[in-house]
Amino acid sequence: MLPTITQVVIAEDNEFVRRGIRKLLDKAADIQVVGEAKNGLEALRLVNDLLPNILLLDVEMPFVNGIEVARQLNRTSKGVRILVLSAYDDQEYIQEMLANGASGYLIKDEAPERIVEAVRGVAQGETGWVSPQVKAKLIKKR
Repeated sequence: MLPTITQVVIAEDNEFVRRGIRKLLDKAADIQVVGEAKNGLEALRLVNDLLPNILLLDVEMPFVNGIEVARQLNRTSKGVRILVLSAYDDQEYIQEMLANGASGYLIKDEAPERIVEAVRGVAQGETGWVSPQVKAKLIKKR
């Protein structure tokens, strides 16, 4: 039996960060980056055209931000699972993304292996992938 390949679209406006994420994911034999978006409009188009398993999504992007991308994908049920990878750990961002269908929320300074692990987990239907910083913010809110 052939291993299942998880197809990923990376939506990140910073080219340097996007390249780094791609390089990281390209090292995993079971993950294939099928597209890269530098803004929210491109992210929506690529998800519609390529139908990836995972959208690795930044929150702050030009034209359409990550929250609106998640909201639109949540409404249209494209079947893509969203994993947020952001520099922002603001409670409002975290709650909005999770409320709009994100399966996890990681902070960009995560250990690289944690990002790969989260992509694999989310691809298998797992939810609740959050950075320790994010978990602390969510616990503080209660």
